[in-house]
Amino acid sequence: MLPEGFKAIKLGNHDNSEIQRSVLDRTEREYGRALTFVANHEGTVSPPDIRTYKGFMGFLGRNLKGRLTKGKTPVLSALERMRRDLDAGLARRRSYHVPEHVSTKIKKSWMKKDLKRVLEIPDLQMSRDGFSRNDLRIVQKHLWCQDSYEYRGVYPERSRVELSVSMLLYCFTSARTGGVYESTARRSLAREHGGTDVEKNISAAIMAACYGHFRLSIEWIGGEIMLVLNYDRDYLKGFWRKKQSELPIHCFYEKYTEGMPLIVNLLTFFLPLASSDKAFLFRPHDEQAIACSTGRSRGTDAFGKIFAALGHRAGYPDNITVRACRRSALMEADKNHSKTARMKFGGHMNPGTFGQSYAHRVVEVDGAASFLGIESRRDHIENNRSMGARRNPQLYQSLPAKAELEFLVRDDVAQIDIEIQSLKRQLAGLNHQNAKPIQQQRRHLEARRQRLYLDELARIRRDQPRRPELMTDNGAQTLFYYTRKVMPERDLLAGILPQVAELRSPTGRMALRALETICSQMASVCYLPSIAPIDGKCLCGGPMEGKNSSLFCLSAISADNFAELCVECDLWYNDLGKWTKHCEEHLGDSHKLLRCDPFIFRNAPVKAASGIKHVQSHLSHKALSGMFHCRHPACHEDFQSVTDLECHLHDVHCYNPPRGKKRAMHHSGTER
Repeated sequence: MLPEGFKAIKLGNHDNSEIQRSVLDRTEREYGRALTFVANHEGTVSPPDIRTYKGFMGFLGRNLKGRLTKGKTPVLSALERMRRDLDAGLARRRSYHVPEHVSTKIKKSWMKKDLKRVLEIPDLQMSRDGFSRNDLRIVQKHLWCQDSYEYRGVYPERSRVELSVSMLLYCFTSARTGGVYESTARRSLAREHGGTDVEKNISAAIMAACYGHFRLSIEWIGGEIMLVLNYDRDYLKGFWRKKQSELPIHCFYEKYTEGMPLIVNLLTFFLPLASSDKAFLFRPHDEQAIACSTGRSRGTDAFGKIFAALGHRAGYPDNITVRACRRSALMEADKNHSKTARMKFGGHMNPGTFGQSYAHRVVEVDGAASFLGIESRRDHIENNRSMGARRNPQLYQSLPAKAELEFLVRDDVAQIDIEIQSLKRQLAGLNHQNAKPIQQQRRHLEARRQRLYLDELARIRRDQPRRPELMTDNGAQTLFYYTRKVMPERDLLAGILPQVAELRSPTGRMALRALETICSQMASVCYLPSIAPIDGKCLCGGPMEGKNSSLFCLSAISADNFAELCVECDLWYNDLGKWTKHCEEHLGDSHKLLRCDPFIFRNAPVKAASGIKHVQSHLSHKALSGMFHCRHPACHEDFQSVTDLECHLHDVHCYNPPRGKKRAMHHSGTER
């Protein structure tokens, strides 16, 4: 008899099959791909014997391309991961568990010895260098105080704020890449497969999609009232198997026990970003208001490319990755916190994961100091654990002129150029529909040429020598030195973000206002104050249609038909004598005139050309007279041929002849 109120069930509604662990759909597909080998090769047996196992590993090694090996045989760690996929697929789909002794022999004996020898697998591993606190400061300072790269979009400068928020969030939480960005992808996917039409049409922004994970509060901490930002890190690896209480919550404070620069405070960038998105006006966990966000959706792959590109511009030859941020955060947490705290911080379930996958090979223990009982040295250990050990401040951002000439005449590159030109001729006279396949083929060829260019640039970077004599304050030679003149907010932020200040101080408030402004700033044209329109009209009083600036109208309204603008000083001169005297003052400081190229930023001039015709006169046979030294008064380089001299003028003085093939990779966001 059942107790009163209880109802009987039918056991026939349940089967006796083994309960399997839940996995993601993409993981299930990986298992299926591994099993296709067993089904499509003659002589294989299921369940697999040792011969089938060996054939599977040999098949993968000969047919798959490795990322670390640049398209050659995958490394052992990649093959081992695929072997585990085969084991998991057999267990889930065919209820066969590979004997442990078979897996052990294949993994520890045959793969590391015989397979490695037969396939000539190189001894390569992913770098375990971390993105240290010093690296974070360097990259952040470059992003805001030196970088002139022009991001795309309606609100281009907002991308810098988003990038800073994401970078600090990854460093301070040890989150994996998908912990922050993959939530956007999951929600977009959910809207595609269900919900109302209104939900499907919402465009999730980079951080707006995650505002529901943040809680901003005002709290009394340590005798002070301050803002506290709590971040619910819900998207851990395997989060669907965890309880809500097992998911970590991270806290960020307006003020810390020690003074810190504004540039490394998460709230410095998060508050303006949220304010520009009107995030403080809608209810918690309500994402309907993000339709008015000034950001745009960005996935994990896109963020990884943007992050790596920023690192290259800051002088890091290797790609900066989120895993490097996570590795450094976990190594720092391991110093001062318990194992339980570190596992909670990293979202680990296995205590051995940190030692196997994240701990650096540089031993933290100073053996001599520990044995002798004296104070240990730490700077050397931390420097050798970070990516900054290989940083080169003069890292090439494009191929040097001589290397580019050699690249352009390579057989494979020349063949691609011939095919591209042939496709261009085929496009003549075709309608839009018929031109599509040819345009697609052309884009594939251009992408292939670009990959070859980047591979060559990476090779040149590896062999690039460091020149300490050039590590001086060359801020006047960077493009940001010129572009900041037409971006008052960026100019202000470059000066105050590196300062140690509180958010509520006058300096902190100025930074917050400037950041909020650039998050919603639409700027297609940036004017110098001297050529900016007045009440929407040109300085001559006429309309601005068809004009990028008033530069060409001032001569018409000048009394003696003479008007010259010094773009460097942003001053107009209507007197020839005063203009000549002013030019002579600039020529007296030749170190600031190393660059000869003009520069147009957002459709307006920010740097004038200096001496292009004069340089051409020095390159004539008569002027050279067999002496190939640089004639610039601030340069004393000597060369053996006119070709070497021209390459020097390209690389150092940014001289481009009026005619000829344009330099590859040379655009408004490229530093030289």
